[in-house]
Amino acid sequence: MKVSGKVVADAIAKKLKEKVKQLKVKPTFAIILAGEDPASRIYVDFKIKRAKQIGVKIIFLEFSENQFNECVRTIERLNEDKSVHGMIIQYPIYKGWDFDNLVSKIDPKKDVDGFSEESPYGKATALATWEMLTAFAYLEGFSKTEEFLENKKIVVLGRGKTAGGPITQTLENHGFEVFSINRQTENPNTIIKRGDVVISATGVKNIVNASNVKKGAYVIGVGVGREIVEGKKKIYGDINEEEISKIAKLYCPTIGGIGPLTIVSLLENVIESAKRSTK
Repeated sequence: MKVSGKVVADAIAKKLKEKVKQLKVKPTFAIILAGEDPASRIYVDFKIKRAKQIGVKIIFLEFSENQFNECVRTIERLNEDKSVHGMIIQYPIYKGWDFDNLVSKIDPKKDVDGFSEESPYGKATALATWEMLTAFAYLEGFSKTEEFLENKKIVVLGRGKTAGGPITQTLENHGFEVFSINRQTENPNTIIKRGDVVISATGVKNIVNASNVKKGAYVIGVGVGREIVEGKKKIYGDINEEEISKIAKLYCPTIGGIGPLTIVSLLENVIESAKRSTK
């Protein structure tokens, strides 16, 4: 059965809206756009739209390729502004810019993306994946996600710094053993086939399909990629949804799946930061 990330995200957003109403301050979130990827603007628009629904104030700042120093000064100014509770730099950025260097300039207390080691917040994609696992648990009659995952073999494809790596780390932090698949893994399909829970964050089209997933598995597609089809850019996901829909007990597709949940998880970090600022 397909589980919509948007439906789960809408339910979480309603709870977050009530949290915002109870705060003494207006949660404020700064988004910096400094890149040429057309998809980035779409993602930013999604974040702005959801933030407005919840009641989070947005500060949107865009920089051209020759404005690196201005961008750094802006980050420093936002760090000092006590009314700003969270800040992100939309990835990817201009090729000549150093993303890690820019992120390191963000006050860890405001790094709601969780990239800094000193940041108190989990990475949004990992949090979103945990929320989807929680939805799976609820649908299967479990009151806790941990109970649902107990004694299940968990396989994670990919170990990137924004998705696969943080997802694996989050699951391990909750006490679960994770079988991690990367390019160097020998006989990966054999390992995937044994997985009770399969989470894919590679950006490789249809890497998870009927040939390597066992019947009754729980599948989450995280990775996305882009291709040109008949002259138009098209987004694709890690999982072959047509095949997986006939095999998996529950599955979350990449498109309309983890993306909406990642946004609400990010905004939840902003709200938590605003809450901390009042203490």
